[in-house]
Amino acid sequence: MPINTRLRTALFVSICGFFALTVALVVVQPTKPALVMQPGVNSPIIGLEMALSPYEVWNVIGDPQTTTGQKIRAGFTLGTWIDFGYILAYSLCYLFLTWLLVSRHGVSWVWTLVTAVLVLGTAGADVLENLAIFKILNTGTESLVDLHIDQLIVFTRLKWLLLGVQGLPAVMLFRKEGRRGPAFLLTVAFAFGALGIMKQYAPEVMTLFLAFFWVYLFVKLLPLKNRWWA
Repeated sequence: MPINTRLRTALFVSICGFFALTVALVVVQPTKPALVMQPGVNSPIIGLEMALSPYEVWNVIGDPQTTTGQKIRAGFTLGTWIDFGYILAYSLCYLFLTWLLVSRHGVSWVWTLVTAVLVLGTAGADVLENLAIFKILNTGTESLVDLHIDQLIVFTRLKWLLLGVQGLPAVMLFRKEGRRGPAFLLTVAFAFGALGIMKQYAPEVMTLFLAFFWVYLFVKLLPLKNRWWA
C-alpha cells in the first residue's frame, strides 16, 4: 500500500475519533454555569478554562455544597477525563495531516518534525491544564481556587496559542497547492488562538473555524469521485 494511502487512512480514522470524542464532550460537559460567565463567553468549559480569578471560576462551577455545584463539577470531571483521549485524537489529526502534505509534495521532513514538536507542546500544555482543572474542581471554597489559578491561566493560554501554531505548517503546504480555503481557516484559527492570550472569548471563535476546517477535510477524505489525494 502506498505511503500516501496509509497516511490518508490514518488521518481519516483520526478525524473520526476526534469527531466521536467531540460529541462525547458536548454531551457530558455542563451547558450552563452555576451563576454567570464572562462577557462574550457562551460555553461553560471555555468560561472555566479562560477564568482569570477564583471569582470567575466560582461563578462557573458553583459551590460544591449545592446540588447545582455538585452536578456541574461532576460534568466537568467526566469531561476532563474524556479530554485526555481528545488530546490524543487532535494531536494525531495535525500530525498525520502535515505528514501527508509533506509526503504529497516531497518537501523536507523538517515540516513534519516541527509539527511533531508543536503537537507535543500543545498536548503537554493541555494535560497540565487538565490537572489544574482537577485540582480546582476538588476545592471546597473559593479562596482555595487561588492556589491553582496561575497554573490554569498559564497552560490554558499556552495550549490555545500552540494549537493555532501547530496548524501553520499545514497552511504553508496547502498554499503550495493552491488550496486557499483550508489555509484561510487554519490561519484565522491561529489568529484567534493568539488573541486568546488577552481575550477570553477568542477560543470559542477559534473552535468554530477549526470545526469548519475538520468537517471540510473529512468530506474531502471520503471515498468520493473527486476526493483529495485519491
